[in-house]
Amino acid sequence: MCALAVGTAYGVWVVSETHAHNGLPGPLPGSPPRAPTGVRRTTSLDLTRPDGPDGPIEVHGRARDVQTGAGGESEVIDRALLALTVTDGVVTALRCFPQRPAAARLIGRQALVGWRSALWRELNDDVETGSALHLLLDDLPGGMVVGGFTRRRALAASGAMVPQPGRRLDVCAGWAADSRAARVLADTGVPPPPVTPPAPELVPDDDPYAWHTLGALPVWGMSRRRRIDAHVDGDTIGVDAMFRDSYVDGAGHERVLHEYGVVAALELDGTVRSVAPAPRVLPHLECPVAGASAQRLVGMPCSDLRDRVSANLFGPSTCTHLNDLMRSLTDVPALVRRGG
Repeated sequence: MCALAVGTAYGVWVVSETHAHNGLPGPLPGSPPRAPTGVRRTTSLDLTRPDGPDGPIEVHGRARDVQTGAGGESEVIDRALLALTVTDGVVTALRCFPQRPAAARLIGRQALVGWRSALWRELNDDVETGSALHLLLDDLPGGMVVGGFTRRRALAASGAMVPQPGRRLDVCAGWAADSRAARVLADTGVPPPPVTPPAPELVPDDDPYAWHTLGALPVWGMSRRRRIDAHVDGDTIGVDAMFRDSYVDGAGHERVLHEYGVVAALELDGTVRSVAPAPRVLPHLECPVAGASAQRLVGMPCSDLRDRVSANLFGPSTCTHLNDLMRSLTDVPALVRRGG
């Protein structure tokens, strides 16, 4: 075990965790205190297969935005709920709150390819205003990608044949053509086991507004959870954000597959002034080198991040999960305006 200090926008936490094979410190317990006059957004997207590993995927999402007053008082300024079903890669049912009549037009669409373009066309007001509902819907493709991880493990636990996923090399740092993971796959026919430490609790006991209610995951359930803290300090918008992908293993223990944090500073007009990613849990040896790719976003306006991340952050020097975290910063200027 090793003790280390981890800096955030709100101070220093001391954590103790065993270093994984890529030298990362492991997941952080709890969440920082909410900053006075700041806004906190939390979201969760839970994916389960109640009918077994080859059945439809049930997706349940929750989100909440909380404004913190100068004296610590709390006001919920936005919230959202989402329930949808994905069958053979296609969204076959969808309900959401707040209700959006146009959301019905998302039924029948692929949950991966073209999904975010469909959101832009059908729910453009939510996209432009940075609503909590939009972030839940926007997270669906990323959730679907990581959801295959638990399906393969559920099949293995049942004694069934486990299909190995096709691997596109050079799509990210962990799966670069010359990465350890690629070499192991080439030599053995199976990818190396990822590092998945136990998941510490995210929700502190002393603040009921720190997070929205997080549902309990069943065995082989998976969840993508996000926290975005933003506050105005003089001529700067300070941001402390994180995400965690976790799952429940066959023994009923929650474990972390991915965890990233980022501390950023934005101009009041939303231009990215600085960004400092903090990888905490990533599955493969070379994954941490992708953190440097976020520096390409400095000088970009937040309003362009969703498009520019896709256009500029790809290939073996990047991380698709870090990219999703950076894309979520698009909504920060709207968040602080709404909470102002």
